[in-house]
Amino acid sequence: MLLFLILLAFFGFSSASVVARVGSEVIRKDELYEYFNSYWREILHLPIARATKEDVQNFLVELVRSKVIRQEAKKMGISLSDEEVEDYIQKNIGSKHLSPIALYFIKTELLVDKIAERLYKGSEITENQVVAYYYLNLRDFKMPAQVRLERFVADSLESANELYYRLSREIEFWEDIKGVKKGEAMWYSIQALPDVLKAQLSPYEVGKVSKPIYTEAGYVVFRVVGRRKEGILSLEEAKPMVRAKLIREKRQEVLKEWLEKTLRNYRVEFYFSQL
Repeated sequence: MLLFLILLAFFGFSSASVVARVGSEVIRKDELYEYFNSYWREILHLPIARATKEDVQNFLVELVRSKVIRQEAKKMGISLSDEEVEDYIQKNIGSKHLSPIALYFIKTELLVDKIAERLYKGSEITENQVVAYYYLNLRDFKMPAQVRLERFVADSLESANELYYRLSREIEFWEDIKGVKKGEAMWYSIQALPDVLKAQLSPYEVGKVSKPIYTEAGYVVFRVVGRRKEGILSLEEAKPMVRAKLIREKRQEVLKEWLEKTLRNYRVEFYFSQL
């Protein structure tokens, strides 16, 4: 009798700690909050004290979806290389000091993109569709004054200073400098630039170079490679953006439909009362 009560207590506690099931896999409360806390701090960059129970509940749904997506990606033979992940982090996040949980979500997003790309086999976006979208959404193409910056990251101050010396003297050869990587040039709103960059790059003449700035990713050097005034982006300039947006929307439609069908093949259960 005593053994039965002990087993009952054990299984009762174990079951109570389960907040969701995905097929044969379970998500326990401690696992959920470990994932949630990391996601909230490292991906959203929000103080955990502001999180509500509804936030946790919504996150649990997304966590279940992520597990389904990763299982399906494996079935489809879709994987990621270390180079792909590193490249994404460098271009979109910067910080190399990410927890395994943060990396989990980054990899899941990359897998989603690959799945969507494989699923979408629709016809190409036509020129007429691009033009129509542009003129029907002109407000979306009103741009503030912008500057196009090249971004270099060096792993040491010595390398960053050498890079700054060469770029500021219009010496284009820098590839021999140890530990320096170059990112893609991007457009930035001048108004939104950090004060430290405004002070160094103003009046934003092409070729202007910032001194090394320390970040978690390393020492960063920026160079101005373009500038445009406030106004409506021209049709020709907007075409790549419009085409990419329309393709992205179509992919998302296909992905949403696929995910809804796929989830029906999984036994998914939520125990929100355990949160």
